[in-house]
Amino acid sequence: MDNRIYLSRRNLEVLLSKLNRRKIGESSACTIIKYKNESDPAEYQQTMNEVYVTAVENEDYYVKRDAGAMLPVDEPAVEVQATEIDPRTLLQAN
Repeated sequence: MDNRIYLSRRNLEVLLSKLNRRKIGESSACTIIKYKNESDPAEYQQTMNEVYVTAVENEDYYVKRDAGAMLPVDEPAVEVQATEIDPRTLLQAN
């Protein structure tokens, strides 16, 4: 059986928020901890009892290799998110 972890949109948004907060100088480990939870829907049961998920900036991660290919339909969304979001505006909105 393959190991699987399922991240909800909320999980992904929290990780992005942590990266954005770190970028403007706040302290963050940019990590969430996911625990196996039997009350989650059966189709979304992660296979590990516990896993740490840590977000890192692209420029820190892709130092020794190029980023992998993605579907063309996803590329514009990634470029917009990477270039047009000012993390300070996200903090001001909350």
